[in-house]
Amino acid sequence: MTATPAPGEGALARGLAGVVAGKTAICSLDGDLRYRGFSIEPLARAADFEDVAFLLLHGELPTAAEHRRFVDQIRDAAATLDPTVIEALAILAAREPGASPMDALRTGVSMLGLLSRDDTPGPHDTLVAAAERLLGQVPAMLAAWLDLTAGRPVAPWPNGPLATALLERLTGRTPAPAAITAFGATLVLYAEHEFNASTFAARTVVSTGSDMHSGVVAAIGALKGPLHGGANEKVLEVLGAIGGPERAAAWLEEQFAARRVVMGFGHRVYKDGDVRAKLLADLCRTLVHGTPAEGLEGLAARVEQIMLERKGLRPNLDWPAARVYHALGLPVKVFTPIFVVARMSGWTAHIIEQIGDNRLIRPLSLYSGPAPRTYRPLASR
Repeated sequence: MTATPAPGEGALARGLAGVVAGKTAICSLDGDLRYRGFSIEPLARAADFEDVAFLLLHGELPTAAEHRRFVDQIRDAAATLDPTVIEALAILAAREPGASPMDALRTGVSMLGLLSRDDTPGPHDTLVAAAERLLGQVPAMLAAWLDLTAGRPVAPWPNGPLATALLERLTGRTPAPAAITAFGATLVLYAEHEFNASTFAARTVVSTGSDMHSGVVAAIGALKGPLHGGANEKVLEVLGAIGGPERAAAWLEEQFAARRVVMGFGHRVYKDGDVRAKLLADLCRTLVHGTPAEGLEGLAARVEQIMLERKGLRPNLDWPAARVYHALGLPVKVFTPIFVVARMSGWTAHIIEQIGDNRLIRPLSLYSGPAPRTYRPLASR
């Protein structure tokens, strides 16, 4: 067993890169992305979001009866979002209609924590019930915020599975089967990813003995950043700035020369390519075939080729996800909030796991400030 280094000793791992910070039974990235032991490929191709969310929270895939009940629970939670939350969001939307939906979700989850009196971790069953409610409440808040900032009354939540209902609420129309398949796959692929920055933030918060809603609020704040969840919004900016395949090489060379990050490429864990990106790219091509959005795929392919040749970098999940959302007609401002909707399943599963076998997360640091100094009283300075 490796001895624990004394304060000030040991190697510095900037950003905790390569550091094993704990154990989890929820997700594995060892050779293949797996949720509770199941490979991501069949889940992304055949499972719906409720299948995967149930698996993450309960440890097993649901039976047909459990699946029906779970779909109903999520739908009911979305359809019965506390009116106090909607009223508060309405006031905020009138005051700041241009505010980020991420800020609205972060604020809304905090309000839900207050209204539910969630001030202690609680027993396992209580935590699972709170997690299941959040799976419906958060997408309902997102849809409500879009209505409120557009000056519309909040529309009722549709019947049906989450992917279908949320896509209908975000677009205002009944989605086609191909659209539901692609959108649902993004939810499955975004649902969980081990100790990423937002998940680790949530686990750190609840490791102090804090509550689930506080952990989720912290996770949303972490996901908002462009180096994490916000990257999917930046992908369309990249594609829009380039304009066409013939400009890709020159534009990318400018970024390389200025040492700028090209969003949608590279990953801290995946060095040989993000399996999620490969799966979603296939679905994206199927979705856009024969539509105006198909033209973007040629540009995307050219950028991928240059990035691989010049930098050895392959796309991550954000690269095709942004194109799928664009093809579905979704506004850019909801790309990262959709990530929140999906990752709520992973975050809450990790929160429950952390609380169930807790130790305060408290890493060390290497001091880099001034050498020891002598204090001088104010009168002598």
